[in-house]
Amino acid sequence: MTCPYEYISDDRVRELLTWAKTFDALECAMESVANGRAFQSPRGKVKIGDTLNFIFLMPAYLKDDKYGALTSQVFTKFHDNPKRSPPLPIHHSDIALIDDKTGVTKAIVAGNEAMEWVTASATTIATKYLHGHTCGKPNKILAVIGAGTQGRINAIGLQAYFNFDEVRIWNRTAKKAVDVANELNKRFNRNVFVAADTVENALKNADVIVTATPVEQTLVKWEWVKKGAHINAIGVNPFNTELDAATYRGCKVYGDYWDGIKTELKHIEAFGVKFEGQVGDVIAGNVPAPGSNDTTIFQSLGMAVEDCAVARWIYDLHKTLP
Repeated sequence: MTCPYEYISDDRVRELLTWAKTFDALECAMESVANGRAFQSPRGKVKIGDTLNFIFLMPAYLKDDKYGALTSQVFTKFHDNPKRSPPLPIHHSDIALIDDKTGVTKAIVAGNEAMEWVTASATTIATKYLHGHTCGKPNKILAVIGAGTQGRINAIGLQAYFNFDEVRIWNRTAKKAVDVANELNKRFNRNVFVAADTVENALKNADVIVTATPVEQTLVKWEWVKKGAHINAIGVNPFNTELDAATYRGCKVYGDYWDGIKTELKHIEAFGVKFEGQVGDVIAGNVPAPGSNDTTIFQSLGMAVEDCAVARWIYDLHKTLP
């Protein structure tokens, strides 16, 4: 019996991914929430027994000629995977691409590589629209707090788009920050990536900031943030935040979609924060873009319609290229 659908592996996805295409797909997906083309709900979450492991379900439909698709992403988080032999990543993801006329699955797209690029591309598009006034100015500085998978890929994506003059990377384990900085200097063939010894030094005069750590304590203080800077806060922890309450209260704060904001970001609203809107509202012109003196935050949750856009173009390209 033949398999009724195709499996597109992480290796194949890696061959097909490009930043330009992923940025375009993510901009489409993020704007879709503002013009009625996105059909999604907050992510479903199930705890696995009495462990710290979870499975998440993210179904969605994106209505668009170029990037439209019906998908359902299954995303797992198993904390002991790195201790296995051989070690496995903590996170694993697969995206089911479903025929929107029959409901039959036509492909499974491995989501591990794609998910990293999606998150970094959402960060980049949010920075483009919430902090576009810095584009083209000299001495642009990016600070990345966290040198793990998300910190690294966000540094790559943002540098690919904005071409910062300096990218500072901080990590609790200093050697990891040094290693990532050295790796990325070789990748870009430019000595712009440097390891910072403290969070405060990483943030000094930084125009754009990314926080991408497993949140255990507050790391960013309001007095360290440059006026007019833009912060991309990756992910969410309902018990703690990487940014202190004063930073949230001092900034204009945006999310990716209202249902997610109301479901998963109540602890941030409890600081007295009023979200300005979805990034898609700014892209569509429904909400004014921040001014050059506004300090801003994009609180990134991730949206299922982003999976739709990326899975659709990966599938289309996979079918047309050998």
